[in-house]
Amino acid sequence: MEKRVVICLATILMCAGSALADPAAVVKAHSDAFGKSFNSCDVPAALNLYEDNAVLIWPGEGEVANGKAAIAKVIKAESSGTAKSSLKQISSDSRAIGKDYIINVGMWDDTMTGSDGKPMTARVRTTELLHRSNGKWRYVIDNASIGLPPPPAKP
Repeated sequence: MEKRVVICLATILMCAGSALADPAAVVKAHSDAFGKSFNSCDVPAALNLYEDNAVLIWPGEGEVANGKAAIAKVIKAESSGTAKSSLKQISSDSRAIGKDYIINVGMWDDTMTGSDGKPMTARVRTTELLHRSNGKWRYVIDNASIGLPPPPAKP
């Protein structure tokens, strides 16, 4: 009987450990995978990080996408071509909002070539909802924005 209790407790602890994943570690791994796939223009790898019905809202005009096919177009356009940008995560603040959901607020630096041919960097703010299904974490919502520049100084 005692052996059964020990086995039962061990099983419960193993399941609880996997159910209560560290949100910061999950988001770090997910963000690293996204940054790597985006910066190398690996659209299929980036799409593996999204739910089939995910919503993507990025700062540029027309950069709103519902579902993987539409998301693929936005990611491909932003990660390749003459307007290619490079992303680097700066910070994140992750919180579990249930055993299978994590919300994250983060900051990224987006470096691209400016109109003068020189690199320019914009700070991107992100709010992301990740969901775990079939043992994988994926974006359900990926919302990014860039703040407005400060108003001109008064004379």
